[in-house]
Amino acid sequence: MTATDQLQGLLVNFALDKRATDRLSEGYISDTTIGPLGPWAQRSFGKLTRVGHLAGILVEGVRRDGQNLIWITDEDEIAPNDLKHSEATKLLGHYLNVYCSGSMGHFRFGTTASDAGDLLVEDLAAVPDLAAGCLGEVLSLLAPHPESSSVERLFLPAGSDVPAKVADIAMWLGGSSGSLQKLNLVIDEGSGGCSIRKFSIVTKLEEL
Repeated sequence: MTATDQLQGLLVNFALDKRATDRLSEGYISDTTIGPLGPWAQRSFGKLTRVGHLAGILVEGVRRDGQNLIWITDEDEIAPNDLKHSEATKLLGHYLNVYCSGSMGHFRFGTTASDAGDLLVEDLAAVPDLAAGCLGEVLSLLAPHPESSSVERLFLPAGSDVPAKVADIAMWLGGSSGSLQKLNLVIDEGSGGCSIRKFSIVTKLEEL
């Protein structure tokens, strides 16, 4: 985490309310705007389209015209093999074209299988994994205590209920040392519909 803080970049961490996922997911169809697709499980295709929508919005907000994009993901259900990897690349490219208002450079979509053996790709992909896992744990811990959270911040109280690993990563997510910028977003489904809120993680009482 100390090494990661030296990266020139932005770490965006999304947490989705399960009730809101349907709004960001599309059902599987074999014939799409990019052409015919092989069979996909509904869960996997829903995740792929959900990721595509969120990525399209994010990339449009931070890109510049002509900028190249290299996207690395784990070998999970959205790219479990060569065929699905190829179809996912086409579909994600489609979402980027829909959301991005200007011209982009080259788009490459790879997995950690492309690691050259030096583990640099694996190490880089581990960063968002740690961040997302920690955010999920924090939100689960605070679920029974709604008074601990607000629109702008989540307070993670010290105590035996908080695993040491979660506390360490949460302190890193809530910190601002180094050149890496960190942004935590929660997508909620409330009575008024779907909403996105930004928040910081507070791990020390004096930060309140």
